[in-house]
Amino acid sequence: MRTDVVAHVSIENLLHNYRALRAACRSQMVKFCAPLKANAYGHGLRMVAPALQEAGADYAAVATLQEAIELREIGWTPPILLLGDSLAVADDAERRERIDAIVAHDLTITITGEDPIRVIAETALPKQITVHVKLDTGMGRMGAMPEKIHELIRSVRVSRHLHLTGFYSHFATADLKQRELARKQLSLFNHSLTAIRVNLPPGVIRHIANSAATIAMPDTHFDMVRPGLALYGYYPESHMAELIFLKPILKVTTHLTAVKELPADHCVGYGQTFTTKRPTRLGIIPVGYYDGYIRVLSNNAVIGTPHGYAPVVGRLSMDQLAVDLTDLPAMPPGTPITLIDDRSGGQNSVAGIAKKMGTIPYEVTCLLGPRIERVAVAPSTSAIAEESSLVSQTAPG
Repeated sequence: MRTDVVAHVSIENLLHNYRALRAACRSQMVKFCAPLKANAYGHGLRMVAPALQEAGADYAAVATLQEAIELREIGWTPPILLLGDSLAVADDAERRERIDAIVAHDLTITITGEDPIRVIAETALPKQITVHVKLDTGMGRMGAMPEKIHELIRSVRVSRHLHLTGFYSHFATADLKQRELARKQLSLFNHSLTAIRVNLPPGVIRHIANSAATIAMPDTHFDMVRPGLALYGYYPESHMAELIFLKPILKVTTHLTAVKELPADHCVGYGQTFTTKRPTRLGIIPVGYYDGYIRVLSNNAVIGTPHGYAPVVGRLSMDQLAVDLTDLPAMPPGTPITLIDDRSGGQNSVAGIAKKMGTIPYEVTCLLGPRIERVAVAPSTSAIAEESSLVSQTAPG
């Protein structure tokens, strides 16, 4: 039995984006890290991850230990990089349990300071833990400051419990047309690499490129790229559509649950934010802010119907919203509705909704609630062959 709201995830479009981003890399030797945190950016980890593993992704990146464990449990075998500091907890027993899980699931942790090195050193381990050291080049969140990076690398290298396999940072403004900060970050990353090169083991993976840098800054690709948003078919900024063709992988559908006639001067929804100005045919849709369709979209969005767009009217509720169907042909309850369109230019596309919310596409997809059923739309054999041909023609050698 299906739920009232379904997120259709196109594996065909996912594979298109993966291969297009691979082809954009400066070399076929550059590894591909698939950011799969936050339930694959809200799209559904259990559908997205197997397709990417089969396609050849070299790494995955997640935010939390729980996400990494789930990824292993569904069969992901390549390395998994934990972006957050999973050992930053006060309880000793909890910390030990987390270390055991990191070892058991063969996870790669991020090191940004001395504390986790000391914590791990106090623990008897059956094997080494692989480590990527993160440098703060200007983002200001996680990452060791440049003046401390040399000593941190040395501490990791001398620890018998740790095996250094990566060195990375993260851009703050690579998506902007003006990239002064991004260039400054890249310069600092290169300078730090030069300063610590004698302490880096052979084969260490250097990575800094997010979606925007993967698309527009080939000199940032180093040994691996980490394009998140673009992998799911959304441009970091609209001007990047000139550089790469991406296909949104998400379409969210539902249906009308009620249609009713209201007279003029009738309130719709909480707070009397909308009052009919004419006799109005109102449609009710079983979606609300619990599903991630938040209240800022009240009186500020459209949904797709078989006969065109219908405006959202009144204040959104937890489980329902109302639309004005007056100017469209009659539609009975059960009529299919497109809440989020997979057409890039649609008014109710992810990008279109993000603009109305005054936010970014990431937030639109990550807000999708747990009662929305995620369904994989599998690619056809011909589509896979077509994509493979595209890569062989466009990938740099």
